[in-house]
Amino acid sequence: MKTGEKAAKASSVSTAKRLLKESLAPRWKLYLVSLVCMVGVSAFTGALAYSTKLIVNEVFVSEDANAAFYVAGLIVLISLFKSGFEYANAVISVTFQRVVGASYQRMLFRKLLDKDVLHFSGKNPSEFMARVQQLGAACSEAVVNLSNKLLTESLTLVALVGVMVMQDPLMSLISCVVFPLIFWLVSNLSKRVRRVAAEETELNAAYFAAGTETFHGVRTVKSYGLEDKSHRKFDEAISRLEDRILGIARITAVTVPLLQFLGGLILGGFVVYAAWQTLSQGKTPGEFTAFITAFLLAYQPAERISKLLVNIQKNLVQAERMYEILETPPSRHSDGTKDFAAEPGALVFDDVSFAYVSKTESPALSHVSFTMQPGEKIALVGRSGAGKSTLLDLVMRFYDPSAGEVRLCDLDLKEVRDEAMRNAVALISQEVFLFDGTVRANILDGNPDATDEDLARAIECAALQPVLDILPDGLDTQVGPNGSALSGGQKQRVGIARAVLKDAKVYVFDEATSALDVENEQRIMENLARGFADKIILFATHRPSTLQYVDKILMLDGGEVVGFDTQAALEAGNEHFQTLFAAAMDG
Repeated sequence: MKTGEKAAKASSVSTAKRLLKESLAPRWKLYLVSLVCMVGVSAFTGALAYSTKLIVNEVFVSEDANAAFYVAGLIVLISLFKSGFEYANAVISVTFQRVVGASYQRMLFRKLLDKDVLHFSGKNPSEFMARVQQLGAACSEAVVNLSNKLLTESLTLVALVGVMVMQDPLMSLISCVVFPLIFWLVSNLSKRVRRVAAEETELNAAYFAAGTETFHGVRTVKSYGLEDKSHRKFDEAISRLEDRILGIARITAVTVPLLQFLGGLILGGFVVYAAWQTLSQGKTPGEFTAFITAFLLAYQPAERISKLLVNIQKNLVQAERMYEILETPPSRHSDGTKDFAAEPGALVFDDVSFAYVSKTESPALSHVSFTMQPGEKIALVGRSGAGKSTLLDLVMRFYDPSAGEVRLCDLDLKEVRDEAMRNAVALISQEVFLFDGTVRANILDGNPDATDEDLARAIECAALQPVLDILPDGLDTQVGPNGSALSGGQKQRVGIARAVLKDAKVYVFDEATSALDVENEQRIMENLARGFADKIILFATHRPSTLQYVDKILMLDGGEVVGFDTQAALEAGNEHFQTLFAAAMDG
């Protein structure tokens, strides 16, 4: 065996052991009941095969009418117990698979959600959910296949082989030559399945991404006539996935026909052998009937075992991918240990530089330094690609600087606990995300423990009451998936109310008033000025109208600070600012 094949086999064994240990130990009572059912199924399947000997010898050969009732009752009783154990085992198997699958899907979801924002950059959200669904389901299927189905079929096969040996040991030994052939076949198929299955998860994610992207942007698709492009993209994704699935199907489908052919050869030889034994050696027909029945029944679990082993290899490949995700450490530094003081404090960028690991061009930020005091309202402006979004991400500690420090209340953000960091900064973005639920529930995401008075203040500050007055159920109106039942401006006001309710130290408005008219923007800005005297407010904006409400303007260009002063000072002597807002200044 080659080194690579040995490593793959060792990896599969290790993964299988880990899956079983994690899944069976916490649920040992349920699994113990399942084991009893498995033994019952196998024992009564063997008994059913053995009963054919009684049918032939005690009823037909002996021509005993009374024995017919006894044998018939016995067969009915065996079938009843066999069916009962099969039903219980099937129910437990489905329950086990769902419970284990849900457990791994929860683990994957939590792990993915703990990853940095950079991990999600440039990727379709549906890719992650496709992985959560597929990998969790594959792991649960592997556990059930290994601990239940494979064991049930193996015990059944042992029971039936035992019946065969009881009737004719020599022919049983000859018949068993097929089993090494089965395992050789399965071993070769498993290697091929591992190679083919490795890409299936990514292809499945691409399939989901292509479809989700089209439906998410259906307005753009319709308005630009992009249906053909969307069709081509989805067709390509589904064709690649189809090719991979068919490749696996071609590999796994060969097992059953080949085993049936081998079984037919052995059965044909046995008919000749049985005739000779009956006619010249005094064997009873019932013995050979029982042997043939057990042999034919044994082929069913043998076939299922061969397919299970191939499918298990496919499942284990995906389980290994899951463990890779679960064991990948976060790219950001570990959680800090400190909390912010209750008193307000300054936000300081001290010679901060940042470069994206995945990009080769110049740093997104270079030697950025500035200080924002509590109560200050600062506008962050610059051309597209100037570094505004990166700076905001550093404020929220979605990333850590490549060099320099970002401090809030005299604490380096790297030293602060994640929970304290999330409570200290509130984000209101241009594309406000709302969860499917009520307006009230979305606002309370800012502070689930808020009082009715707190909620009323947040609604007033966000100028949300006029919106609530026209909604059918006011605060209890359902907003739909991502706020689809609301307009852009209504969503932004709900987002602002949510942020106000958070009572953070720093408020980040990333084009958060872009969908508002001038009147509502003015009302919200005036409310913020009155109610946020000790807060730091940072506005990333392209709108000249926003600049009149801020104390200073921080100007970025090419990742560097090229101006940090009042609007009047920048208009008078900053070429970058004059160029960016030339039209507004001329007006």
